[in-house]
Amino acid sequence: MGQKQRVEWIDIAKGLGITLVSFGHLSNGDGQAVWLPALGGLIAAIYLFHMPLFYFLGGLTFSRRGGFKAFLVRKAKTLLIPYYIFSLYFIAKPLAVILIPSLSNTFHSSHDYGNAGRQVFNVLIMGDGLWFLMAFFVGELLMYGLTSLFRSHHPHGGGIALRCPADCIDLHE
Repeated sequence: MGQKQRVEWIDIAKGLGITLVSFGHLSNGDGQAVWLPALGGLIAAIYLFHMPLFYFLGGLTFSRRGGFKAFLVRKAKTLLIPYYIFSLYFIAKPLAVILIPSLSNTFHSSHDYGNAGRQVFNVLIMGDGLWFLMAFFVGELLMYGLTSLFRSHHPHGGGIALRCPADCIDLHE
């Protein structure tokens, strides 16, 4: 099978989605636009759809190519490695507190560092931090399993796949 061409509108939508996710992070974890308070309403509106857009586009471009091992390696490279690299940001302070407990008094934060080991565990194992990358990885694995199950019983996907016109995108590779 020949090399698939990229679908321009999906690439544009992904770029827009990434921009909106970044823009949405101008608010703090409580949803307050502390950096640009005048944009609070716009940021709240973005939160209504930016993550569903991210998952919808990812599902639309889902591919099983190369078998399970190649799929797993590809997803680990594109989702897990970035997750763990960027998670270093979320565990830097808790790790510092574990290594040098007296530092917890010097951090000017409302965050409780009393259980720093649990915080590190939650980020590295439970998917806190950039949760959407870990959730997307798990979702991709589940989708691989579901499509494998349905393909073994129904060669054309058993109706679980989104159907596009033939010139849109091939979702059944």
